[in-house]
Amino acid sequence: MQRKALVLGASGLTGSYLLEILLESELYSQVTIYVRRPLGRSHPKLVEQLINFATIESWTEADDVYCCLGATIKTVKTREAFTLIDLYAPLHIAKLQLTAGSKRFLVVSAAGANPKSSVFYNKTKGRLEEALKQLNYSSIYIFQPSFILGPRKESRWLEELGIFFALKAIPIMKGRFKKYIPVHAKAIARSMAYFASHSKTGIHVIPSHIIKQWEKPDFVPTT
Repeated sequence: MQRKALVLGASGLTGSYLLEILLESELYSQVTIYVRRPLGRSHPKLVEQLINFATIESWTEADDVYCCLGATIKTVKTREAFTLIDLYAPLHIAKLQLTAGSKRFLVVSAAGANPKSSVFYNKTKGRLEEALKQLNYSSIYIFQPSFILGPRKESRWLEELGIFFALKAIPIMKGRFKKYIPVHAKAIARSMAYFASHSKTGIHVIPSHIIKQWEKPDFVPTT
């Protein structure tokens, strides 16, 4: 039986790759996206809903909820706006969708996510993770990529600098440092689609070095 999906953040780097994968997947008969502005994308399976993430109270019929929402303080200007996009909106929609009957929630977090972190970005991501774990979804998948590679619309020079050094350091990223290996956005999208279609009950955290395996176009997990 085909499923229905809801995608948050379909206009972003990872979300745009994910949207294309889900639209072409035989697993889904319908893919709904929540966006603030029209994408200009047309597809028989696609349902586009224009919403205000700050005030949304509606829900949609979906078996699987994919959350690729993410911002930077540089783009949204304030910590309050960042917290809305990266914490309050995803959590609120997760609760609405759980009440509506959604079974699986898959979210892009970050390698350094920790609710007790002194780094505001990592602390916010960690707070979201901890809150989601309290929700009674059949399956919750938390993806923790390090630096995300791919063609962005806006320039993020600090992130680009970090990516430069991280790429140079890949050969020595072993043991506990493997979780900081940079990954391409398409690999994140491909891994999310895979784990949704092969989901197991419970809470699952997928670190960066595991996600990176999906950079190989023909990669298929053996277990």
